[in-house]
Amino acid sequence: MTRSRSKVRPEIAESQYYGFVPDKGTRNAIFTLSMPVELAVEVQHDVYLCLIDYTKAFDKVKHSELFGILDQLNIDSKYLRICTGSKWLQSASTGNTLILLKSREV
Repeated sequence: MTRSRSKVRPEIAESQYYGFVPDKGTRNAIFTLSMPVELAVEVQHDVYLCLIDYTKAFDKVKHSELFGILDQLNIDSKYLRICTGSKWLQSASTGNTLILLKSREV
């Protein structure tokens, strides 16, 4: 447990990290995430949520090729722009989990 936690950057561990932390587990993470989602639904906003664990899903993927294929498949460019932003590439290289939560008025 201590070894896993020592690999996490302190600024992430303090507020966003829920693994191997006393009194912070899956239930806490779900509750924390559900609050802004419930608020967005209450005020009739669309909610878009993207959870990506780069260390498990994308550690060996060539990102430029992936986005080229997604572009060829005519995936809407606004979604590709979200993923190709600097946060995506920085997080992929450091092994962080990136959470994107975006809402807009209907």
